[in-house]
Amino acid sequence: MQIKTIPEISDFKSNAYIVSNGDKAVLIDAPFEAPRILKELGELKLEAVLLTHGHVDHISALREIVAATGCDFYISDDDDIMLKDPVPSLSKYFGMPFSPFEGEKNFTDGDVLHLAGMDFRIISTPGHTDGSVCIQCEDVVFTGDTLFKGSIGRNFGSRTYRKIVDYSIRRLYEELCSNGRNYKICPGHGETSDLRAELETNPFLANLKDTIKLN
Repeated sequence: MQIKTIPEISDFKSNAYIVSNGDKAVLIDAPFEAPRILKELGELKLEAVLLTHGHVDHISALREIVAATGCDFYISDDDDIMLKDPVPSLSKYFGMPFSPFEGEKNFTDGDVLHLAGMDFRIISTPGHTDGSVCIQCEDVVFTGDTLFKGSIGRNFGSRTYRKIVDYSIRRLYEELCSNGRNYKICPGHGETSDLRAELETNPFLANLKDTIKLN
């Protein structure tokens, strides 16, 4: 597995990630600047786009990328409405153009998608949006806007925001790190980090630090 980060896309400074295996690839999130993303893909065959959530700064390039590559694209059941409606996607909030998009496939918690010769495990992490997910592949977790280096996702009115730390981020540690393993995190904005470092230094995880013990 190889990971190419496409950082600081647009004024939102969103990240996208090309995860490749040989000549095949999966794209994690599809922010603005589709031509830039397609250029970074080069000759790789894109099998799918996996969306960590449905906010405008993570889906805006989706239509152009799908049209150019013919790839499948996936989003959680709970965030599916964001491909259809400018209000929950925050397109209207930020004054961005929007047109409904169909043809998606849905994943749910615990699904393992076998794509490009790799396994992508879906971990439901509601909070930033009701249908936010983190996506684990080998020793990497793509955390979207759930967990950042030194921070967590913002509240844009999600009914599940109160769960973001005590349920969702806790899940990452309890399910992934209980055996002493560590995982690199690739967030939707900002720099990469790892789960152990965030538990030790992220101020938003202070309460977790007192209750989660890593081997």
